Amino acid sequence: MSVWEYDVVFVGGGLAAMLLMRELGSDLPERVAVIDPVPPLERPTVHWSYWSRERTLYDEFAFGAWRQARTADRPPESIAPFTLRLVRSSDVFVRLAADLKSVPLECICTSARSIASRGDGLYEVATDAGTVRARWVFDSVCDIVPSFPSPQQPSAVLSGTGVRVAADRPVFDAATATLLDPLDDRSFAYLLPLSAAEALLESASFGPVPQELDEAPLLRYLRIRYPEVSFDVGQVEYGVIPLGFAPSRTTGPRHILLGTKRGLIKPSAGYGVVRIAKEAEHLARLWRQRLPLPPTRRVPRWWGLLDVGFLQLAARDPRLPLELLSRVMRDMPLSLSLRFIDEELPLRQLASVMRSASPVVLRKP
Repeated sequence: MSVWEYDVVFVGGGLAAMLLMRELGSDLPERVAVIDPVPPLERPTVHWSYWSRERTLYDEFAFGAWRQARTADRPPESIAPFTLRLVRSSDVFVRLAADLKSVPLECICTSARSIASRGDGLYEVATDAGTVRARWVFDSVCDIVPSFPSPQQPSAVLSGTGVRVAADRPVFDAATATLLDPLDDRSFAYLLPLSAAEALLESASFGPVPQELDEAPLLRYLRIRYPEVSFDVGQVEYGVIPLGFAPSRTTGPRHILLGTKRGLIKPSAGYGVVRIAKEAEHLARLWRQRLPLPPTRRVPRWWGLLDVGFLQLAARDPRLPLELLSRVMRDMPLSLSLRFIDEELPLRQLASVMRSASPVVLRKP
């Protein structure tokens, strides 16, 4: 089989890889390859919602933005200083691809199977098309050893179905997003209104295994809340995001984990989209300063303990995460809930979170 040699190889060419390549730009060496069986521009379009207090590179693609939200049937409240936004993945990928046109990249459209250190300063990536060797490997493929989530830590999955709907009359409050609205005892809905008559409605659930694509709970949700309104369903999408802890080690100091595999996903996809971009900036800054790149990301101890507890609940009973989140968000303003997910909540305010969560966490199986 063929053998190729490069300076840098990206194993996985999705969002995390493209963001880092964009940040590095002309600082990348001459011989760079991307190994991925499906280029990002050929992937189905999905919607990404995220919140941030500062500007992000995604903001120019946003076609929905909200500064207030409600949970379930509670009155709307401000989420300042955050703004919640919605983008299409395809818009982001097209822009990133355009930014990378001047970067000399070779694309190897195949699947990687393993990554190993050769002991001579090179790493070897076994693929279906042959062997790839490189001095640096940036790895975002979750099912290649070391795999994500780390098998030594608890894990779960976040799964959900999304539908874009159009109503036959004005019915939505276009200025207000709805978060954490229960669909059943293990799933909840996000309603992101794009206008008074159009919205993206998504389900989300946590558990040891993913829920299958299922539009029925979302359509039932609409019928119950808007009984006199007819809806046309446009785009339907489905996604599964692994939740857990990054591997503590890679095959060597120049085998660097990216994206989800780096541990940049918490129990919210919105957190991950922004953190992946920030981590790309951080790694690129270290690269330009010729400083060591940390191969994997370690969660701060206190927040790591909270994540362990949440994942253990999800693995024990898929109903428990929804109950816990409902309790916490009932007792906290939404802006504080977002700070909590972002790991920015002061310790003194964490006490109220723990009081809300303790009846669920301490419940015996």
